[in-house]
Amino acid sequence: MIGKKWLCAGTLCSLISVLVACGDDAGSGKGASSKPPGDRSNADAAAEAKKVAETPTELTFAYPGVSLDLFNSRFGDQIRQKFPNYRINYLSGDYANIVATTPSIDIVIASASAMPVNVFGYKLESNIGDLIKKYNYDLSKQKQEPIDALQTFGNGAITGLPWTVANLVLLYNKDLFDKFGVPYPKNGITWDELYDLAKRMTRTDGGIQYRGLTMNFNQVVGWNQLSAPYYDTKTYKAMFMENGFKRVFENAARFLSVTGNEPRDSQGQWLNTRNLFLQDQTTAMLLDNSGVIELAAKTKINWDIGSFPVFADQPGVGPSVNADYVFITSKSRNRDAAFQVLSYLSSEDYQAWAASTYAFLPTLKNADQIMKQFGQSIPGISSKNIQAILPKSFAAMQVITPYTSIASLEMEQAAKDFVGGKDANTVLREAAERVDRKVASAQGK
Repeated sequence: MIGKKWLCAGTLCSLISVLVACGDDAGSGKGASSKPPGDRSNADAAAEAKKVAETPTELTFAYPGVSLDLFNSRFGDQIRQKFPNYRINYLSGDYANIVATTPSIDIVIASASAMPVNVFGYKLESNIGDLIKKYNYDLSKQKQEPIDALQTFGNGAITGLPWTVANLVLLYNKDLFDKFGVPYPKNGITWDELYDLAKRMTRTDGGIQYRGLTMNFNQVVGWNQLSAPYYDTKTYKAMFMENGFKRVFENAARFLSVTGNEPRDSQGQWLNTRNLFLQDQTTAMLLDNSGVIELAAKTKINWDIGSFPVFADQPGVGPSVNADYVFITSKSRNRDAAFQVLSYLSSEDYQAWAASTYAFLPTLKNADQIMKQFGQSIPGISSKNIQAILPKSFAAMQVITPYTSIASLEMEQAAKDFVGGKDANTVLREAAERVDRKVASAQGK
């Protein structure tokens, strides 16, 4: 549970509705929609960056919960190759102890959901607007949604740069559709059409229960296409009973009420919905985050990617993304050198490598060339319907709060209660009450 010390993240920031970056005030972190905000020429900025990159420098990284080997394979080895004059140190182990005992931490890597705790919770945030201006970094190349979310939480300041995003995707088992003579999900499918398709594919055959569709429920709800938030960002009261959020919940929950499609066994035990698709091969379709693509490629399933379902009144609008960021910390003694690393990790060169090697989605706005390399180094991905992964547009990320994880976990419990027989209004009201109590406890009230 989030303790009192995380409250600083909430009181530090005025979590208002998502800001639209404008103007050229890079010192305040703004300028995401403008041209490079620096006053110097691009040539001068590039010359300065080259000088910094060639200066022997020691940089210390922290990425909570990630092993040294994984850090090196994702980041360290590539950074050392790009910046041979930098000495890269990586801190692993108890994160709280690392922050408390390490004099200088240059860069922290954290997802949007982990940022309130791992960055702001330890008061490691640092406005990098001066570095964006100094090196003429062009924020307009980045997808707007992760930048907006970062500015909103930082009260207008930009404290880091995104290096990848996770999206929600639809995977389907082609063999099951062929077995039952049902056409594959079509491009541009709506939620209602997907619901009808899930019902058609839910059946018992040869004594085996086949489910039409299972999902990562709390992510489908949390990364929703209506940008319906968990909380009122002024009071931190749960907004589960608001019309937008109710629509999102009820839309997803109806799949759980299809007879035979419930994600539980005959004893009422909740099942791992991902494993029903990847291992048991008894689920025709799966809604999950984009990380599941690499996992599917390691199986022998005859699978493919369909376009994520849309609301009929919002065609082309996909779910929001969950961004991962790199932050220069308030403890950094080498901010200029650290910024060269941030620039590299958010660049086309690195993101193309990450997309090919790890099937990580890019944060860049114009990512067509990168997506052509998506999964190229992973057997079993390149032949899939890669263009279905990215929608025409993303919904805005819901406002990040220090209590996002509390609400997300309660959505999982709400889904279980709904499958158990309670109506949507009841489960949402009860979930909101539980969330409000937990948030109040975390705030020390």
